[in-house]
Amino acid sequence: MTKSRLPGDFRVYFLFFLLFLILLSLVPRKARFNYEYAKGAPWKYETLTAAFDFPILKTKSQMQEDREALSSEVKPCFKYNYEVVRKSLVDAESIQLNSALKNSIVEVLPEIYNRGVVDVSDLPEDVQVIMVRKGKHYIESAAGEVFSPDLARNFLYGVLFNSYPNTANLDSLLETSGAYALLKPNLSRDREGEILLKSYAGEEVSTTQGFVAAGQIIVSKDEIISADTYQILQSYKEEYGSSVGYSGSMLWMWVGNGLLALLICLLLFLTVLYYDASIFARIKTLMYLLFIVVLFSIGAMIVAKNRPEALYVVPFTLICLYLRPYLAKSFVYVILGVSLLPLPIFFSGGLEVYIIYLFAGAVTLFIAERISKGWHQFAMALGVFAAMMLAFLAFRLIEGNLDAVTTKTILYLAGGAVLPIAGYPLVFLLEKFFGLVSTFRLEELSDLSNKPLRELQLKAPGTFQHCLAVMNMADAAARSIGANVQLVRAGALYHDLGKIANPQCFIENETIGEKYHEGLSTIQSATEILKHVPDGLEIAHKYNLPQEICDFIDTHHGVSCTAYFYSKFVNEGGDPERKEDFTYKGRKPWTKEQAIIMICDSIEAASRTLKDNKPETFEAFVDKMVSTKLADGQFDDNALSIKELVTIKSVLKDYLGQLYHTRVVYPGQKEKSTRKK
Repeated sequence: MTKSRLPGDFRVYFLFFLLFLILLSLVPRKARFNYEYAKGAPWKYETLTAAFDFPILKTKSQMQEDREALSSEVKPCFKYNYEVVRKSLVDAESIQLNSALKNSIVEVLPEIYNRGVVDVSDLPEDVQVIMVRKGKHYIESAAGEVFSPDLARNFLYGVLFNSYPNTANLDSLLETSGAYALLKPNLSRDREGEILLKSYAGEEVSTTQGFVAAGQIIVSKDEIISADTYQILQSYKEEYGSSVGYSGSMLWMWVGNGLLALLICLLLFLTVLYYDASIFARIKTLMYLLFIVVLFSIGAMIVAKNRPEALYVVPFTLICLYLRPYLAKSFVYVILGVSLLPLPIFFSGGLEVYIIYLFAGAVTLFIAERISKGWHQFAMALGVFAAMMLAFLAFRLIEGNLDAVTTKTILYLAGGAVLPIAGYPLVFLLEKFFGLVSTFRLEELSDLSNKPLRELQLKAPGTFQHCLAVMNMADAAARSIGANVQLVRAGALYHDLGKIANPQCFIENETIGEKYHEGLSTIQSATEILKHVPDGLEIAHKYNLPQEICDFIDTHHGVSCTAYFYSKFVNEGGDPERKEDFTYKGRKPWTKEQAIIMICDSIEAASRTLKDNKPETFEAFVDKMVSTKLADGQFDDNALSIKELVTIKSVLKDYLGQLYHTRVVYPGQKEKSTRKK
């Protein structure tokens, strides 16, 4: 067995080289503010001095206070109604007064309306200036110059009295003629205009509150970071990220970025190598894994460069959902951690997003294993949102900055939890594109009503029962070491599919009284037995079974020998050097799942020859069967560890003990005596 053998396929290294180039092209080209700090915590670095002049930014709460202050200073707005003025001038021509007096009224009205007539209820008290909109423009006007209806009447009366002092009962004459009725408010309150001006006032709020000069000490070592110091640090960080370019050699910058990108690729390579090296042999699975890593790395880099606060909405938990159907969930979680590494390495503040999504990924895998169908996915989104929100609040409490918990940020977090539901159906498209076999496809293949399994059941019923027994045995073994249970179950059902071609050749399918191998030489019998592997591959291709299933057919005997016929051949005087004629032409199992099927297949078949069901018999039997496979080199290319193999043996010993335990002998019922006493 081997666990750390480097892959020999050059395509593996080419794919990782492409990953390296992609990561290198995405990394930032500017300086990073490499300090982590929190409000109320001590400054754990050396004394920090400003390298350049920078403005001190206001906090969000300060900005809001300033906006409210400016908004409260917005002057009352009024709309000038030209229609009221026009109608009053027209109506003035028809009042019943002498022509001289009427002409004077027509001359005075424009002056009154130009200053404006407003309803008293629309004019706030103690207002000095108002804004009057004429057309598209606002014009400032002194509030004291504006008339109320009563003041407008008084003004009209005063002007006419000065011009016609001898007119008797002038006030009554203006009242009865309707001259006073002409004076209607031509200024109405413009609420929409006030809202518009308030918004403009908010935009005019200054975002800064002073500046720090170059060379000035920002914070000293071990100094407790106060609210003011924290805001200065935030301002320095903002200016550092947006304005400071790379001041060193561009060559060394590329070398540094290249080394970091290389380390990420190397970490991913070693993760696959040590966790499940069989993926290197499944090139399509490896391509898919790296595609998912690249896809989300690109998304993270683009968002982090252009809108860092929106990183929360990137659905990184989709990495778990996209990989879970093909890889063990513990492996998926490790891949999630490696895939998100560019965030804390290349971006300030990326560590927080990294931790939040590590937490969210764990919750996603936990819930998805239990509820993954229909509307239950929304329950998963709710659980993930709660996890992300909890982690986000923890960071804000540490900083003492609950002002950062805004509606916008909460919506970002909600988006990051809900978007995976919308993006999850793409897993089926990706499965087709990369030619993979998901757990959903394996569940379909394990349906006993599938045509190839029905044919196996009808033509080779003994083999079919053997496959079911191997499936149950392999299921227990796979669960014990965290292998892909669905893949093992499907592989067990199809591993002997080739026996359909010649079922009577195999003892489990022989009918009573018939002996297929009578009259055949040992080499002929061995040849017929060996054929069930290539026959199985041919039948599998006929039914378009996935390559993963074909691999179980090809590896369940590996390159082992048909020991019964070989021994018989040698005992009959045959040449021991002709062992090749009795050896399967398959491949050695290279995945844990394939090794499990090989072990369970041989143990299930041979267990029928056991003479007793004592625990020590099962112990010795299982140990012997596995040791034989090891000594024969069948596991030389496999990823099984010694610890996993010991676990599998222990499980199979217990399984056989439960399967072949002693039954209770039911006593016969004594016949009652019929004799009379």
